[in-house]
Amino acid sequence: MKPKDEQKHQRILTAAITILAQGGLANFSTTKVAKLAGVPQSNIYIYFANKQDLLTAVYLTTVHQQSVAVTAALNQQLPLVTQLATSIIALYRFATTFPAEARVIRLLTADQQFKTGLAAKTADAANQQIQTLLTAGVQRGLLRPDSLNLIRYFLTDPVYHYAELATSNEAGLVNLTQMILGAVLQPQAYQDWLNQ
Repeated sequence: MKPKDEQKHQRILTAAITILAQGGLANFSTTKVAKLAGVPQSNIYIYFANKQDLLTAVYLTTVHQQSVAVTAALNQQLPLVTQLATSIIALYRFATTFPAEARVIRLLTADQQFKTGLAAKTADAANQQIQTLLTAGVQRGLLRPDSLNLIRYFLTDPVYHYAELATSNEAGLVNLTQMILGAVLQPQAYQDWLNQ
């Protein structure tokens, strides 16, 4: 077996992200990824067992990038609701800086067949930091007692959709943040946050 080349591995991941972002899952193939990455198609299988393995690696890589961007913006000394509001702004900045990655996360998260086969992202410390923040919010009665996946959906998908709009800008994030927090917070926690 050939030794793995980290640069080639990264080129393959980057090409896969580009193919997915531009054409979606229906247009995705290892042949297209190999061509864009500038490697023989057989090289894909040196790094990834199959197409599903490559898609999983793309998902985990992009979610990790997103999680790192969000957690880097958080100040754990601030109130939990303030951290949630900060996470929305950080997510918007991630989506506008890395639109292909944001599009891929949205695309793969929306595909139930793909999501069903995924293992938990427990090895991703940044992702787990966000999960811990949300769990604490539910336990303290600040967040609605819904599924954490549903809460995460409300905290991410509207932001990604907003970032894709040609008219999106940071000034509009105030209204978007209020709408999102109004959806996920308990009414009293939301009112307290508005009154700060």
